[in-house]
Amino acid sequence: MTDQRSFARTVIALSLAVIACCVLTFTIMLLAGSPAVQPQRVLDQEALARAVLNNAESDSSFAKPPTIDDVSCPVSIPVEVGREFECTVVGVGDGNSSGRAWVKVKIKDDQGDLSLD
Repeated sequence: MTDQRSFARTVIALSLAVIACCVLTFTIMLLAGSPAVQPQRVLDQEALARAVLNNAESDSSFAKPPTIDDVSCPVSIPVEVGREFECTVVGVGDGNSSGRAWVKVKIKDDQGDLSLD
């Protein structure tokens, strides 16, 4: 009978030790900022649209100057250095042309700085 109690106590003590190690490991990863725990950063859509609008060449092909509502960019773009994508500025054409402008955007660094062409 005492052997069974001793074995049960040993199993419980070992289980508690394993749980304690797992909790300690998770806490260290959380405090260290493990990439698995950090949420993915994405570009601010409104700031991106304003930057694209400021860079778009609204020449004579636009019957009226475009507004921020005329800017179309991909949604939820992760901040990754070197990622490239295009945004479109769609305005009212002057009748001879479409009234569209394309802006090529490239993420320059992990802070979300952009290069617009």
